[in-house]
Amino acid sequence: MGTTTVEILVIGGGVIGSSIAYHLARQGRQVLVVERSRVASRPAASWASAGGVRRQGRHIAEARLAIEAIARWPTLEQELDADLRYRQGGNLLLAESDTEADQLVHFVRHQHEIGFSDVQLLDRQQVHDLVPGLHAGVTAGSFSPADGQADPPRTTQAFATAAMRLGATCWEETPCFGLLTQGEKVTGALTTRGEVQAGQIVLAAGTWSDEIAAATRIRLPIRTRALQMVLSTPADAITVQPVLSAVNRSLSLKQLFDGAFFLGGGWLGEPIANRTDYQLRPASIEGNWKTACELLPEVGRQQIANAWCGLEAQSIDGIPFLGPMPGIDGLTLALGFSGHGFALAPAVGRAIADQLAGLSTPELDGLSPDRIATFQADQVEAFIHQMDERDSLE
Repeated sequence: MGTTTVEILVIGGGVIGSSIAYHLARQGRQVLVVERSRVASRPAASWASAGGVRRQGRHIAEARLAIEAIARWPTLEQELDADLRYRQGGNLLLAESDTEADQLVHFVRHQHEIGFSDVQLLDRQQVHDLVPGLHAGVTAGSFSPADGQADPPRTTQAFATAAMRLGATCWEETPCFGLLTQGEKVTGALTTRGEVQAGQIVLAAGTWSDEIAAATRIRLPIRTRALQMVLSTPADAITVQPVLSAVNRSLSLKQLFDGAFFLGGGWLGEPIANRTDYQLRPASIEGNWKTACELLPEVGRQQIANAWCGLEAQSIDGIPFLGPMPGIDGLTLALGFSGHGFALAPAVGRAIADQLAGLSTPELDGLSPDRIATFQADQVEAFIHQMDERDSLE
């Protein structure tokens, strides 16, 4: 095997890596993507994601990226020349008591403060008019009308295909063993197709990023979670347009084009030891289904058609690491999205491409990998090995 030389190497062909590659190729940069498996294939997060295109409820550090991304989603199908199954039905966060309704008043005020000015507080009647069939105890809602949903595998493949149309190269089924370094600079990566030398490397390999970074003695403060999705049989009619969640429920609920209900919300499965697959937890399936049926009884008139998990990298502070790795020249991180990176992909791809081109990207300031240095080593180790609170659900 010989050595391949490229301008920019992107490690990871998920929705984030593929979006970065697309935006780099759009700038005329020479890009190679190496993907350990097939683009958007089991058990990667981009294959399994619930597909929410959500702005409300974001961390303030993600706000500017979220505003940009949400503005691009309505025309992204035309831009990428692909059917993404996108629907702008909004996002509705529900309250089921007067106390929770009071919490939503403050929540909506905060959404306005961080720039989401169209988020609306809905009363009981407005909520039930918007989504007929919610249980009678729902008292209020926070509605973000510009939010929506899309199909993650289709979107990931669309970014990858568009990148290749613009001249990018993608090596699928090409695991990366580690990074190549000279002193304090990353110069490339070692893959199953040989060495790749690159002027810049973007590490966007999701939950597998920690193994790749370990070659440079970087201990990334991320851990693997197997996030569960549940799909119902199709209902006769489409009655739910927005993506639903609730103040005190672990639930994301949407209805697809064929009438099926698609459930998420952070319920966990088990990643197997070498992270090549997962195991479902019956208790998680039961819990996810039960909470959906309680909120929207129509779900209970269907049956569970399928359930699966995707392996996701959760960061120590719940927001991604985006930008140059401090102390190591030539390495940019784009990882740790913690279960909510899909919606941001259009903006993240643009911002990382601009940053690599030397342009100003203040929207990434609060997400810089500089903050990795603020976590103590024992704090990082405790996080990586800590059992999630739902680990006891079996």
